[in-house]
Amino acid sequence: MQVDQGREVGASHPPFIITTRDARELTKLADALAAIDVAANSRCDAVKLGLPHVPWAWCTSLFQRADERGVVLLARAEDEEAVERLDWLGAHAYDIPFQICDLELVARAARTGKAIVMAVGTASILELAEIAEIVKRNGTGGLALMVPIHDDEDLLKIDALQHLGVSIGVSDASPDPRRALAAIARGASVVEKRRVAPAVMTDVIRHCELAWSSLATNVGTTWATN
Repeated sequence: MQVDQGREVGASHPPFIITTRDARELTKLADALAAIDVAANSRCDAVKLGLPHVPWAWCTSLFQRADERGVVLLARAEDEEAVERLDWLGAHAYDIPFQICDLELVARAARTGKAIVMAVGTASILELAEIAEIVKRNGTGGLALMVPIHDDEDLLKIDALQHLGVSIGVSDASPDPRRALAAIARGASVVEKRRVAPAVMTDVIRHCELAWSSLATNVGTTWATN
């Protein structure tokens, strides 16, 4: 997977770190801009703000701030019209949860040439394989499938998705980095942390980068993180 700002994502690159903020906490534009700044200062690669659940009128300013700070702003697209509008506004990558997606929506997003980040939800392997094939056939941005992690058993889902030939990630709301580190050891290349304090986030990122760099296949690899 490659995000719009040129950041390569995959097992041979440092983990791509996403921080998520609840759009309901962002009551004014200044709050949303500050959230982007916090993500950048924490050395996150991307921030998810619940777009388009923040006002459309904010989007130009938000994408501009993200560009200035070198952070990918993940834009949630719930229909094809949203994909077109977000693409025109300058979206870097799309957040499309499986539970709201249809195949035409996935194809339309892929045709923009931008990456898609998708929470797998309750999707079956066959359904995810079909989505992966549609993304490969229609675009060049790539796909990251995000596995929600609630306990150690969920880590086994990473193994089940490896054969799809896309980036695999994990998502959880715990400040404890241990499951993220275990996921990286299994081949996960994207880590999303929800509702984690900025100071804790910086520590999580450091642990994730150290875990990735300790893998034998990455010894001597050049880092390209924020």
